[in-house]
Amino acid sequence: MISTLFRFMLKNALPILAAALLLAACSPEHDWRELDVADGRVRAAFPARVQTETRELALGGKTLKFSLTAAEVNQAVYAVGYAPLPASVAGDAAASQALAGALVQSLYANLGADAPDILPAQGQDIEVHGQAANAGARSWMLARVWVANGMLIEAVAAGAENKLAPERAREFMNGVRVHR
Repeated sequence: MISTLFRFMLKNALPILAAALLLAACSPEHDWRELDVADGRVRAAFPARVQTETRELALGGKTLKFSLTAAEVNQAVYAVGYAPLPASVAGDAAASQALAGALVQSLYANLGADAPDILPAQGQDIEVHGQAANAGARSWMLARVWVANGMLIEAVAAGAENKLAPERAREFMNGVRVHR
């Protein structure tokens, strides 16, 4: 009787143990969660818990109070940055576009890459490859920039080329919705 029970346990224990080990190894790196950011003007799906930091940013001859809500997974950063437009810019479509253009150019500059003569339109993908100042490996980013509801908004997925998978960057970008 005991030997039969022992054989039954041994026979079933190995598959159960193997399944348990596989499940333990499958803990997801990306734990996607949707959040409202930019004072409710943007809804984004982030792959991990976020942190928000705010600082002064000089851009296009203006000083903006720029906030960045970001999550980091596997040394890749997924972020939504936003700043209220200065009063001198908010009602001026040309000035707003110029500020958005300055933000797009800064994305290229951050990776030491040359910006194209014709910048991508608002909400269009911006893919930049280069070398970040603090990274040892080649880096890349996928970004989009908008001016909407009195805000300058950017969404960015950035990381080393060997750390940030293109499908993860696109998944993040596809999860960003700007409320107009």
